[in-house]
Amino acid sequence: MPLLFGARCAHAGAWTLNAHDGQIIAGSIVSDAGRRYNENGRATQKVVFRKTFASAYIEYGWKDWLTLVAAPEYADAMSAAAGSPKQHARDFAFSGGARVRIWNEAGVLSLEALARSAGAYELDTSFQQKPGKQFELRLLYGTHFEFLGHEGCLDAEIAQRWVSGGQPNETPADITLLYDIGWKTQAVVQSFNVMSHGAGRAPFAAYRYHKLALSVVRPVWGRTSLQIGGFVSPAGQNALQEKGFFISVWTQF
Repeated sequence: MPLLFGARCAHAGAWTLNAHDGQIIAGSIVSDAGRRYNENGRATQKVVFRKTFASAYIEYGWKDWLTLVAAPEYADAMSAAAGSPKQHARDFAFSGGARVRIWNEAGVLSLEALARSAGAYELDTSFQQKPGKQFELRLLYGTHFEFLGHEGCLDAEIAQRWVSGGQPNETPADITLLYDIGWKTQAVVQSFNVMSHGAGRAPFAAYRYHKLALSVVRPVWGRTSLQIGGFVSPAGQNALQEKGFFISVWTQF
């Protein structure tokens, strides 16, 4: 799933779209980092890092229980350790797959399969300037609730991600809480977490990173909503102490 989460829980996360319904989530993230978490989880190493990320996350309900997913992405990043030359990388990636609803009692349980192909200079997947690939199986659970007279929903996800090249495989675990705060506005709190399966080939060491995001979502016209928020990385291991801002436009069709 993308960093950006939907304005309506029933149209994102574990939920599948109704047959022949669709949505496009066009968004951009700008982030930077001045320090890096070391092996012991302390942000001691000074770095220079800036990244711009843009994506279009497209979903289409093939059946009520089956949603197809496609996501073209573009990333432009610059990084350097203290005293080292700057490295600049930019490239495209594409993800595609499907989400299947397998249970619809007392919440929704779904299984999602995604394959991702990235260019040689896409830092999240490529290795030694060669194109990279990922395959992911993700289990998703979502439920609605009511608190203090307002509605909300909870989405929890865990996945197994296989990565080509020299990077280790990963286990992502994400939680999203959305709550209606009134004035046609919803507050969204998200926790994104990735743990590597040990170390990969040099220069990759075992790592983990955690991101906490806060945003608000509000309809702006018709079936289109706007989401604006930011995120920080409060903890990690061999990972950037990153912070950033994101904005997205959700359009249903």
